[in-house]
Amino acid sequence: MGKRITLGILVLLVIATAFASPYLHHLLGAGTGIVAKTVCSGIYVMGRDKNDVIAQDTAHYPDIFDININALSEIVNVSAGWREASAKHYPGLGCVRATDSPAMDIDTSAWTFNKLSDAGTLPEIAWPEGGIPDPQITSKIDRAALQRVIATAFDESDPEAPVNTRAVAIVWQGQLVAERYADGFSKTTPLMGWSMSKSITNALIGMRISDGALALNDTALLPQWQDADDPRRNITLDALLRMSSGLEFSENYFNTDSDAVRMLFGANGNDMGGFAASLPLEHPVDSHWTYSSGTTNILQRLLRNTFSNNRDYLNYVHSRLLQPLGMHHTQLEPDATGTLVGSSFGYASARDWARFGQLFLQDGWWNGKRLLPEGWVTYSTTPTPTAPEGNYGAHWWINHGPADDPAARPWPKLPQSAYRASGFEGQTVMILPEQALVVVRLGLTVYPANFDFETFVADVVDVLQN
Repeated sequence: MGKRITLGILVLLVIATAFASPYLHHLLGAGTGIVAKTVCSGIYVMGRDKNDVIAQDTAHYPDIFDININALSEIVNVSAGWREASAKHYPGLGCVRATDSPAMDIDTSAWTFNKLSDAGTLPEIAWPEGGIPDPQITSKIDRAALQRVIATAFDESDPEAPVNTRAVAIVWQGQLVAERYADGFSKTTPLMGWSMSKSITNALIGMRISDGALALNDTALLPQWQDADDPRRNITLDALLRMSSGLEFSENYFNTDSDAVRMLFGANGNDMGGFAASLPLEHPVDSHWTYSSGTTNILQRLLRNTFSNNRDYLNYVHSRLLQPLGMHHTQLEPDATGTLVGSSFGYASARDWARFGQLFLQDGWWNGKRLLPEGWVTYSTTPTPTAPEGNYGAHWWINHGPADDPAARPWPKLPQSAYRASGFEGQTVMILPEQALVVVRLGLTVYPANFDFETFVADVVDVLQN
């Protein structure tokens, strides 16, 4: 009896110590949140087998999570210690990490997007609607040499440095000239873009500017910034696009209590844009560059506010961007309020990411119609004055380099005009205007050094130019 009492007291002391540890509390909270969201989206957005998702996509997390999947309600529940989180799939919207907010009641029955209606006919359709390129373009290519280069992206010969490439797609001179997929993935699999989603937000903001609903010099952008003595009323749309708003935001994924982690996977995920907008100014507007996923979610909230209801906002994304480009295997997921998580939760097939890159390569033109405002691509790829290395435009990473030393650019093997959408774990859409080239690479590269994307693209260029 005495031993059991002693053991019971010891257990209580361990639990009390754990509860008293803010780090462990936040670690378990963030961990359960990210695993729930990852598994839910892997199954219901990407359409993958649940066992494969758990085995592959959560393998690099500690083996402490209990994962339960309710196939009937399409809810994934995850627990670890005393913390738990869940994510629910909403047809047509994707997975939303469940919180205390009410369930969304958006009617998606009349929507035509994401039906995968072209899956059976893609082989017989010409690019860009389908996958068949113009033979006049492909006949110029040493296809064997190009396939050898692509094979390097899937090389797993070093077990100590896994690459985990899932898809590669290459568009040259306006044509899809090569693609390859890892086992379990295909030309119709929506793949996670992470922060490449920010560049989609850029496009949507540009389109709304062309509608006259927004302007780059707009100020007093949100209701909570309206007070005359609130310095945030001086934040412009341009400052948000250039990550120079001055708003406080910690983009740190190694600190489980950082703003980014709490917003995406923790306690502040109900209304992500609202959370980011509630933070104070840390620097004067346009005086300091700070990469911030919160900033992008503020932009999505601003975009949503230009519509009278949430349905019109969500339909705009599809009617103005995704449907015209034929991006039928793309899903942008919302937070619990229905605002799209434009910073991080965009999924698209490799072909769809390539179509998006091609839109920017073509200066915003598609099938003879201008979709982006005139000059928008130039604006988006012009260096932000406060970006210290000349490596950031407006929600696009650029290769300009420091003003006093352009040769010290981020990707010296590539032309200075190159720019990219870039996301966590090696997601990339690289655009090389001078070469009329778009290169897409998607995967699960936990350690970025394991795959040299710059060299990969340079090798693709060498093959296409010879």
